Amino acid sequence: MADDMALARVLAEAFLHYPSMDYSFEGESEESQLAKLVIVYKGLVEATRLYGEIVTSPDRTGALLWLPGKVFPLGLLREMRTSLVSLPFRIGFRPTWRLTSHEDASVDYIVEHGGPHIGVIWNVGVAPAGQRRGNCRFMIETAINQMRAAGLTEVWLSTDTETNLIIYTKLGFQVMTDRMISCSGLRNWVLSKSTASST
Repeated sequence: MADDMALARVLAEAFLHYPSMDYSFEGESEESQLAKLVIVYKGLVEATRLYGEIVTSPDRTGALLWLPGKVFPLGLLREMRTSLVSLPFRIGFRPTWRLTSHEDASVDYIVEHGGPHIGVIWNVGVAPAGQRRGNCRFMIETAINQMRAAGLTEVWLSTDTETNLIIYTKLGFQVMTDRMISCSGLRNWVLSKSTASST
């Protein structure tokens, strides 16, 4: 099992210069963005170990974090058991506000439209060294199998890039909403599929 810091580094490398990250860390150097992303993802990994499941790619260049709907979103009390609660002091108040404000639109949509037994792919990323090797497909299929075994009937995720949109639709996901997020000005898609359907 990869340790939390190794997983955080993988996800930080995967999401470096992702649209919402460039928005959140606007004006910061690449080195600064990467260092702060490691802090963010360390907290997300900690939370997922407590409340969800972690899937890694066979070559350890990818990681997927998913949560059951009953703990999504986490809420302050659960976040207080992780380093997420200290993010404003560690990465800055402005980046924290931008990160959460952009994400809130997708979270709210999933909470409103998801069924009673959902799993949410909170984050899935593959570092550049492991891209184009089927790692994303492997991790998503593994996560869906875990969700199905846990009695969850729907899987939800969101993305800010058309590249990811293509990958997810090829895996059988359907676009539930396609809109511009007002705070960031970024286009965002929320997708869903049944855990019973094959990819």
